[in-house]
Amino acid sequence: MWENFLKTKWKVTMNTIGKRKQFDKALYEVADRDAKSATLKYIKDMNYTTVDTTERKDFDIICKATENIHHLYEVEVKYSWKGEWNPFWKEIRIPYRKSRLLTKWKEQYPDALFTFIVWRNDCKQAWHIDANILLDCEVKEVSNRNIRKGEKFFHINVEDACLIEVE
Repeated sequence: MWENFLKTKWKVTMNTIGKRKQFDKALYEVADRDAKSATLKYIKDMNYTTVDTTERKDFDIICKATENIHHLYEVEVKYSWKGEWNPFWKEIRIPYRKSRLLTKWKEQYPDALFTFIVWRNDCKQAWHIDANILLDCEVKEVSNRNIRKGEKFFHINVEDACLIEVE
């Protein structure tokens, strides 16, 4: 899986990914806080010895069960997802720029688990996605009014993810 990812998908350069929408620091800070908070509620009973949510340029949450890193999380809020998941939506999209995290995971933390969690706008439901799924899923451009032309996304089949709920 990992070798195929490096041979095919990672060959896409930043020039072919396209321009991203303007970064909104205030929105990022709110979404980051809410997604981390919801994820902490979700993992509270997992008996980690350390849970690190320090702001960094890579994983959002790093948990340890022993001295070695045990579980890495990348979390986000999809504000366009309101209410119950629409059964006509057959995939979850994660920005391809997150592929740098897949590389770091495989190169620096090969024994760790790595999970993407994509929260609904109210952070009461989320898609729990094993990062191994992204290694083999389709990467393609998404065109809509909120995404700049040329931006690529991982397209994850909902059957490959787990819908979770947090009260």
